[in-house]
Amino acid sequence: MKPISIFLTLAFLAQGMIAAPPQAVAQPVRSGTLFLDRNGNGIRDKGEPALKGIPVSDGDTVVLTDRKGRYNLPATEPGSVFPILPSDYEFPGGGIANTRFRYFPDSTAGGNADFGLVRRRQPDRFSIAAVGDVQFGDTTEAGYAARTFFSELAERRDLAFSLFLGDLVNDDCTLFPLFKELADELPMPSWTLSGNHDRDMDSVRTVVRYNEAFGADTYAFDYGPVHFIVFNNVFTEGRRSYVGKLTEKQLRFLRNDLARVPRETLVVIAQHIPMAATKNKDEVLALLDGRRCLMLSGHTHSVFRKRLAANVQELVAGAVCGLLWTGEQDLDLVPRSLQPCGTPRNYFRIDFDKADYTFRFKGIGLDEGHQADVWIADGNPQDREIEELASLPMGSIVVNLFAGGPETLVRMRIDDGAWQSLAHTAMAAPTVLRSRLRNQQGYLQSKYARRSPHRNAPSPHIWTGHLPEGTPPGPHRICLEARDTTADSALKLTDIRVILAP
Repeated sequence: MKPISIFLTLAFLAQGMIAAPPQAVAQPVRSGTLFLDRNGNGIRDKGEPALKGIPVSDGDTVVLTDRKGRYNLPATEPGSVFPILPSDYEFPGGGIANTRFRYFPDSTAGGNADFGLVRRRQPDRFSIAAVGDVQFGDTTEAGYAARTFFSELAERRDLAFSLFLGDLVNDDCTLFPLFKELADELPMPSWTLSGNHDRDMDSVRTVVRYNEAFGADTYAFDYGPVHFIVFNNVFTEGRRSYVGKLTEKQLRFLRNDLARVPRETLVVIAQHIPMAATKNKDEVLALLDGRRCLMLSGHTHSVFRKRLAANVQELVAGAVCGLLWTGEQDLDLVPRSLQPCGTPRNYFRIDFDKADYTFRFKGIGLDEGHQADVWIADGNPQDREIEELASLPMGSIVVNLFAGGPETLVRMRIDDGAWQSLAHTAMAAPTVLRSRLRNQQGYLQSKYARRSPHRNAPSPHIWTGHLPEGTPPGPHRICLEARDTTADSALKLTDIRVILAP
């Protein structure tokens, strides 16, 4: 029977009674046009030319627009489509730039996304604000942020843009519109990325809610001579658990994106969880392949620096909310919210000059020169109740240099005396130890204030020394000088004046 069955099958095929295999269904695509939006209205008007050779991506593949400004990307999963803005090109208007990206929530839905760009000269020397964890969880905390941080940033005219490093809100995505309203009032554009608290804790739609509000959680752009790459490195494991990790798709995007970036270009990579704590950071460093890179992170509610490779330094930028809007309140009823490393609530100004950069700590509401706290063992009665401070000899000096790192050298001199090197020391910040004592004593000046959960954990930026022998009581000037042993950053301190008690 076997030969007959073969014969019959061939006969049916000859007579057309068995259908040929169906044609493959065309892969849906996400496509669009990039054009020069001369009047900035977001619509391609007559005479506005196409933009050729502009990279466009879906956070994985990177393609270039053709001579008609067109691009095509496969629609294989939910995701965002965005142009990788070249130097001297921006979106028209201000506000949060990445909200102009197009998010496609359907896994296989094609569609059209056009992008109008404007030309705007971007200098080789510019500054940005690196902003960690605003993280307001209700309108009261949003008011704290609005009256302090956002009001301060609204007065600055020296910043090209602000880069928010995640945890924009605190586990309540219904607050995203309020955050956008506050950011849109700033005089400079902003870019945002997603943090572990930028989700509803009772929802598994962790990235979707963020992308619906802010366009994309992984993207890149150029500004002047610097290339910026933004990642959501909060890798969700279950509903509440997460780790710092980049996905295979994100690693492909990094590879594809860097392939078109000249090796001499300074690369800035921003993510929420520090890269130092990201599981596959070695894969990221391998893809950088010796490039000069500054990494910016948030998440820890503290400030620290770490060198990850010869040309790669990470700055963990602290938090606008400090230690989650806790602690004693000021006269405007805003919590002091001292951070666990002893730094005030803050952000950083990053200054770029071609492939070089420097950064400067900025305490919110504090003078630009407030770069350090100085504590002196002078017999203060409160300090005698704190074991860590009471054990230090009289005349000991503890300097908390907020932006200092493991490669920073710090020295001091009293009045016009000789310079004295200070020792990098593992100890808790005196301001944190004092706050901890007040918590133990039950001191809060308002029933509406919340205690800061401070411990005596070592701060990463403490230096210690001692007053010169024979320093008389009375007014003296302490000068501090700090410099890094590498050329990656420069720290400048103004004079700090104190009165030494008799």
